[in-house]
Amino acid sequence: MTSVTCAYCGLPFKVRRAAPGRVVYCSTGCAVASRVPVDAKGDFPVNAALISALAIGFVYFNQLLFWGLATLLAGEGRTDAAATCVLVSWCAGAVMWLVLAVALMRSVPTRAADLLLLGTSLALVVTGWRVGSLACAAGANGLLLAWSVRGLLKQKTRRNPDVTV
Repeated sequence: MTSVTCAYCGLPFKVRRAAPGRVVYCSTGCAVASRVPVDAKGDFPVNAALISALAIGFVYFNQLLFWGLATLLAGEGRTDAAATCVLVSWCAGAVMWLVLAVALMRSVPTRAADLLLLGTSLALVVTGWRVGSLACAAGANGLLLAWSVRGLLKQKTRRNPDVTV
């Protein structure tokens, strides 16, 4: 294992192989943040990385929204509408997992922890599908999302030493 530092937040991490001259990031969050420029006023100009990050958040929000709607509708006895909401939540969850998996594999050096989390979250999504638990799928995607953006939290903490996590 070779020790390298993240090109965005500067924190050290280990990779199996480090290609000379290649920019590496410790997480998908750092990779996305490095592609979202901030101007002198602190504003974010619109670019592909920012749109991608917002789209991922939008899909996860909708997965949770339709899960909540399915729960409410099932409680009122509206099973047909609840079943539709369940299906939409599952589809959003599948899209969410796939997009995050692709982003994780493309953005950072693949490490054992990354692969372990991808496998664990996929197992939770599949288990949730088999037992009919939307909470399991939403939790798995939430875990994968938190892992993917962890670099953003490290950068914020590093910039402001008064912030405690």
